[in-house]
Amino acid sequence: MCGIAGIYHFDPCRRVDARLIDRMTDLLSHRGPDDRGVHLEGNLALGHRRLSIIDLETGHQPMSDGGGQIWLVVNGEIYNYKSLRRRLKSYGHRFKTNSDSEVIIHAYEQWGLSFAEYLNGMFAAALWDEPRRRLVLARDRLGIKPLYFSLFDDSIVFASEPKSILTYPGFPTAVDKEAVLSYLSFRTVVGGGTLFEGIDKLPPGTILVADGDGIRTRKYWRLPINKEKRDRGEAYYLKKVRELVTKAVEKRLASDVPLGAYLSGGLDSSIVVAVMAGAMKEPVRTYTIGFDENGFNEMGYAIEVARMHKTNHKEIRIEETDYIEHMTRLIRYKDAPLSVANEVPLYLMSKELKKNITVVLSGEGADELFAGYGRIFRSPFDYERTLFLRRHPEIVDGPASEFLSKVEDIYGTSTFEGKTDHFLRKYRWFSAEDEKRLLNPEFVSTAAAPRRSHETFTSILEGSNGLNHYEKILYAFQTIHLENLLMRVDMTTMATAVEARVPFVDHELVEFVFNIPLHYKLRWKSEMHRLMSAFLTSDEISETMDITKYILREAFKDILPGSITERRKMGFPVPLNRWFGGKFKSYLEEILLDDRTTRRGIVDTRSIERVLNSGGAPIEHADALKLWMLLNLELWHREYIDSYSGVASSRTFEGAAGADRTPAVV
Repeated sequence: MCGIAGIYHFDPCRRVDARLIDRMTDLLSHRGPDDRGVHLEGNLALGHRRLSIIDLETGHQPMSDGGGQIWLVVNGEIYNYKSLRRRLKSYGHRFKTNSDSEVIIHAYEQWGLSFAEYLNGMFAAALWDEPRRRLVLARDRLGIKPLYFSLFDDSIVFASEPKSILTYPGFPTAVDKEAVLSYLSFRTVVGGGTLFEGIDKLPPGTILVADGDGIRTRKYWRLPINKEKRDRGEAYYLKKVRELVTKAVEKRLASDVPLGAYLSGGLDSSIVVAVMAGAMKEPVRTYTIGFDENGFNEMGYAIEVARMHKTNHKEIRIEETDYIEHMTRLIRYKDAPLSVANEVPLYLMSKELKKNITVVLSGEGADELFAGYGRIFRSPFDYERTLFLRRHPEIVDGPASEFLSKVEDIYGTSTFEGKTDHFLRKYRWFSAEDEKRLLNPEFVSTAAAPRRSHETFTSILEGSNGLNHYEKILYAFQTIHLENLLMRVDMTTMATAVEARVPFVDHELVEFVFNIPLHYKLRWKSEMHRLMSAFLTSDEISETMDITKYILREAFKDILPGSITERRKMGFPVPLNRWFGGKFKSYLEEILLDDRTTRRGIVDTRSIERVLNSGGAPIEHADALKLWMLLNLELWHREYIDSYSGVASSRTFEGAAGADRTPAVV
């Protein structure tokens, strides 16, 4: 795991400033504290910061083919590198290291721009093809590793984090207002952009080529859809899920440095730990984190799994003060507002485990793949019944009328414009009503609707791609929601020089499980439970009348405590609303009611004040999370917009050579 950066000037006669690529590279030192390297070649520069995991002695980057024809920098791990290495050797390729990264160079030499199709792993890579004078960027299929780029100054500038792009002389720090609304609605910028105008993310599963003719992109992977719709039976799926999950975990155990696992006490991390325990000779090092507030930690469940599999287990507890102190620091690492309240605990846990290990396995991706978010994945049932009742008003009385009333309470309407409207009303963090209640109406009108995000969801939910309504939502989560989750994991671990590996995001596992019939993932407890749910909403049905992640629970129930396989999803809650009577409320008031925030014109400070001073009544957890997001957004503006004022020379970074225009990461 590493950090990469680079510059390519389209003018072949223009040389890259060596001091600039040095600054860009060293801004990523937290991602790779073990080694650094730079390759300069006229109008091209590549930079690399290394976190040594495999082949500690000879894996230095930038890495070449030996003759200086092909140069590589990569962030990530290639899990099938040994088998790929053997195959490439049989074609006559000669290797000079034992690094997993070197197979990328030879795969490119062998298969050209199709090279990424042969890689199984997580990666963000940049290749310089000297004979063809072209730069090639590639990102793994599901977006586990980040890669940002910008077309600026007749150049393409790229890096693992935006901060390195922001250091480019003259780069303007302008806010994309549409992206701000996307962040508030979906906790991320949907559609490929960032909060910075002019900085984009290379989409997952995509190759970008830059040369004298400009740039072009190609999608080398899409989630395959099996249109055959054949049901092979529960026994078959149980066997294959057990086999593929086990394989995905085991191939992520390759490491020349100590490794361990997050163990939240939930189903997904417990499965990862159980498989690790069966595959490793030494006890698995496991870590869990929680809060003292009742209902806000799963430590008891984690201990059950740790005892069952005899792990070397450590508990970490954090308090309100710890949380507040680290928010701004994490925003500096992320170059964006935090998306989920548990990013701070994940960072603190990573910081603690770094004392003993460098690689950690985590359970992200299972909920998106196996339909773990029951309230959302069951919501098409709400849509279908509402549509039917609206078409047949003559039968709407009694229970049916009560059902429509509950739908209106949840969605804000019972008359949906279509599947996209229905989904977004369920999925959005900030609803249209929240925007009216908490945001400055002038900002909302100038920012307009988040068109990119709406178009992205519409293309999936209204398109005729061979999927039913339920499957389209699963597709949206697998291709849109998951990437934001993975960026959270990347940031919170790489900030502490820890590599996170996510077995449930193995593309071979994903390709198989996505095409398992829905009733093996989201299953009614019985036919009677289905009939009893006729006039219940998806919120009332979820994990009461049905079972989420059914096939995954069944596949591993023999190696987990029953309390784990049978429990409801808890997530990773943070007791924000419990803290509103203490230091956290004071911090919110200090920032959100400040004149500086008012002048920015994004939030309606009077409305915020009314929520914060609600006459002694406890603040709802949902409102607490919305205020938390607005706090993050304002802190980000102060760090990245106010501090810069668009003047490159005013930006300094301690530890980097020369002046820089990115805030210090400490």
